[in-house]
Amino acid sequence: MEDQDLTPEKSFELISQVINEAKLRFEENGFIYVLWGLLGTVAAFGQFFLLKNGYNSINYNPYFLMPLGAVYTGYYYYKKGRVRKNQISRMVSFSWTAVVLNILILGFLLAGVLKQNLIPVILILVGIGTIVSASAIKNRLILYSGVVINFAGLACFRLEWIYQPLLLGIVFAIAILIPGIILMVEHKRRQNV
Repeated sequence: MEDQDLTPEKSFELISQVINEAKLRFEENGFIYVLWGLLGTVAAFGQFFLLKNGYNSINYNPYFLMPLGAVYTGYYYYKKGRVRKNQISRMVSFSWTAVVLNILILGFLLAGVLKQNLIPVILILVGIGTIVSASAIKNRLILYSGVVINFAGLACFRLEWIYQPLLLGIVFAIAILIPGIILMVEHKRRQNV
C-alpha cells in the first residue's frame, strides 16, 4: 500500500465525505425515529390515561411496548443486512444502544428506586442521545430536538407526577416523531431527485 500525504483540502474532503455518509444513513433511519416517536407517544399518553382514570396499579403497562420496539429495531437492522459503518455511524449506534439499555434497566428494574424521577431521567437520557446524534451528523433539527427534550426532562422534575407522562408524550411527538417524519420525507425527496 502506498503512503500518501494528505493535503488539508483532501483531509477536509475526506472528513466531509464521512459525515455525509453518516447523514444519509441517519436520514434513512428517520423510520426509527418515527417508530420510537410513535411508541413513546402512545405509551406515555396511555400511562396518563390510566392514571387519570384511577388505574394506578397498571399505569406502567403501556411501556411494555418498549421492549417490543427494541426487538423490532434489532430485527429491522438485521433485515437490512450488515452495512459497513464509518466511525461516526458506529459512535451514534453505540451511544443509542447505551441510552436504550439504560432506559430499559431504569424503567423495568429501578423504577421503584427512582419513583417520581423516572420520567425526567428518561427524558434527559433521550435528550443526550439525540444531541450526540445531531452533533455527529451536524443536523440542526435533531440538535434542537435534543435540546428541547433535555430541557423538558429538567422541567419535568418540577411537574406534578401525574402530568409527567403527558409531558413525555408531547415531547416524544414534537421532538422525535415529527423530526423523524421530516427526515424520512427529506430522504425520499433526495432519492427522487
